[in-house]
Amino acid sequence: ILARLNEEAKSHYVAPYALALVQIGLGDKDRAIEELDHAYREQETNYLFGIKVDPMLDDLRGDPRFEALVRRVTAAKQ
Repeated sequence: ILARLNEEAKSHYVAPYALALVQIGLGDKDRAIEELDHAYREQETNYLFGIKVDPMLDDLRGDPRFEALVRRVTAAKQ
C-alpha cells in the first residue's frame, strides 16, 4: 500500500494524513508522526480536525511528539 501511495504521489496529491495512517499500520510511529507534522505544516486542517479523538491514532497517544502536535493543532483552531 505504501509503495502504491508513494508512486501515486509522484503525479497526484496524496494527503500526509493518509500516509501517516499507513505508517501506523506498519508500526512506524516515528514516520507516522513526521507525516502528521507535515499535514500540520501544510495546514491540512480538514484532516487534522479529529486528531484528539481519532481512534486510528491511538498508538501514537502518549508519545511526547504526538501530544505536542495535538496541542499545536488545537491552538491553531482557536
